[in-house]
Amino acid sequence: MNKKRFGVLSIMLLVCLAIRGGAQEKKIKTGLWPEDWKYSLAEGVTTREVTYYSEGVGCYGKIFFPKGFSTSGKTPGVVLGQGWAGWHFSIEKYAARLAERGLVAMAIDYRGWGLSDGYVSTAARLGGSDDTRFTRTKTDVVIKRTRLIPMDQVQDYRNAISFLQGEPGVDSDRIGIWGSSFAGGNVIVVAALDSRVKAIVGQVPAIGGKNSAAGPVPLTGKLLEDAIKRARTGQGGEFETGFSYRRMVDVETQQMVAEYRPFRYLKDVGERPVLLIPAEKDELIRNQDHAYAAMQVLTGPKKLLEVPGITHFEMYIGPAFEISSNAAADWFRQYLGLESKSPAASSPTGGHPH
Repeated sequence: MNKKRFGVLSIMLLVCLAIRGGAQEKKIKTGLWPEDWKYSLAEGVTTREVTYYSEGVGCYGKIFFPKGFSTSGKTPGVVLGQGWAGWHFSIEKYAARLAERGLVAMAIDYRGWGLSDGYVSTAARLGGSDDTRFTRTKTDVVIKRTRLIPMDQVQDYRNAISFLQGEPGVDSDRIGIWGSSFAGGNVIVVAALDSRVKAIVGQVPAIGGKNSAAGPVPLTGKLLEDAIKRARTGQGGEFETGFSYRRMVDVETQQMVAEYRPFRYLKDVGERPVLLIPAEKDELIRNQDHAYAAMQVLTGPKKLLEVPGITHFEMYIGPAFEISSNAAADWFRQYLGLESKSPAASSPTGGHPH
């Protein structure tokens, strides 16, 4: 091959690679930021910020009320929670959409996250006697934020349900739960433990535990060392995590997540309806081991709606948001006893039902 021909072929190859690289260089969305949180309230939808209490900690909630809501009526309600190291800000738009579609919706922050209070402990031991149950005193306290304990988040959901059940005008017998990403596993556990839940939606759901071995998770090595340190000093190690924003959490989180296996709770959801909405190109979650595998275990009414061509965080924006939010609204309306009032209330096409 002469040098001239070799040079032409080399240039052609570089051009092809450049074209191919350009076609593949679509950047994966790695989080959610204020521009992604934006939404507009539909006409007649109103909101109210509230404090609900979870294990004595004041937690933030924002309730969205549909047009025409009456405190003397009985409107179904839904509690919404965000995923790993997430806040209510990025899911308010879903609560707003559910309210637009006729439901009362409460978006929450977990203990120690967003606008909720943190975990409080005393800086020094106070002692006390069992003869006196409540003591009011002044002392230095330590407030810890960004503590990430999955079963605590489950309890936060359940306490939010209790709060919503006490809201005048909400039908306490028609409560649904919605969770995204890591909270897609939370809603499975909440439903398995709490009979008050009547309908479930998990979006880009992480339902871990399918391939975990039977029995308890071994506590060894660095995690054991950290557990010992926490018990002997009150505080273990930390590490940085998060997607939209990076935060420090306890090494304890690694142990608690390993022991948290929502997949094992699927069978206890029983005959209650579950909608799962995975992203076809999810780069964080292997759908075959999570949403698709869950469908094989669930025994009640169930539906899997895969949104095509999108990655994990693209679910929250653009056409994917329209598909996922309206599909959730349709599901809750159907299984919490609301009927669509007009053809316009149906969800847009675009997902792949299974």
